[in-house]
Amino acid sequence: MRRLFLILLLATLGNISSAQEPQQLDTLYANEKMNLAIFFPTNIRQGIVGANNFVFSYNRERAQPLGLLKATKGNQSNLLVVTTDGKVYSYVIKYADSLKEMNRFVSFSESIGHVHQRESLVIRDTIQMDSNMVVHKQYPKAFLVKSSEAMLEQPERKNIFKRKEGVSLAIKNMVYFEDLVFMQFEIKNESGIDFDIDYLKVAMVIGNEKRRASYQSVPLKPQYVYKMPEKTRHAETSRFVYVLPKFTLGDNEKLELRLKELKGNRELILRRRL
Repeated sequence: MRRLFLILLLATLGNISSAQEPQQLDTLYANEKMNLAIFFPTNIRQGIVGANNFVFSYNRERAQPLGLLKATKGNQSNLLVVTTDGKVYSYVIKYADSLKEMNRFVSFSESIGHVHQRESLVIRDTIQMDSNMVVHKQYPKAFLVKSSEAMLEQPERKNIFKRKEGVSLAIKNMVYFEDLVFMQFEIKNESGIDFDIDYLKVAMVIGNEKRRASYQSVPLKPQYVYKMPEKTRHAETSRFVYVLPKFTLGDNEKLELRLKELKGNRELILRRRL
């Protein structure tokens, strides 16, 4: 998770310039029993935590100034938030059994820097940077590989699955980042027969496939596929990542996955709202 935080931080903000005087960061406290509501002066564009025992949630579809921080017991970490006006806010975050404050109103003066129109950051904090991790909008393969690796290390946040004839297909995690969606899949084979994979297709669908007049399908072609196996043997579990273009589902739309066996008749179709 720490690697994913660094990768996504650099990918979001571009090249980082640091000034000479580092700034002392405020500390926010959170736990699993209550939300710490954080109100920023302007709407949130992106928020990232550095450890998976913290969760920072905000409205990714329609920008709002409110973010919610929760935590389970574990090591302290950090929270970085970029607002739509380009302001950058950074905090140390810690777990606490009880919260002294449940609402935090952030002022403009707490910003540690801002994002220029060129996507470069002027920041008063000193951040160690690996030049190999600097990423731009082209999303080079090294970025996609490292982000996918980190995705597989994250805890499961979803368990949307379809099981048929001893083979199951599941969505285990999903992360939106800029104009991409990182989606982690799992194939589990308990059928007694190896499952050779022909393809896994992803699409947005509306209507009923049996009523062709109302059925529509929009394929989502992955921009990168990480560690997808050629086969899943009996008693094996395979996990891999698709990097898809960003999508949102309308009121009547569903996400559809089609997993087809190579030189066989087995096919799993998972169609679900997320």
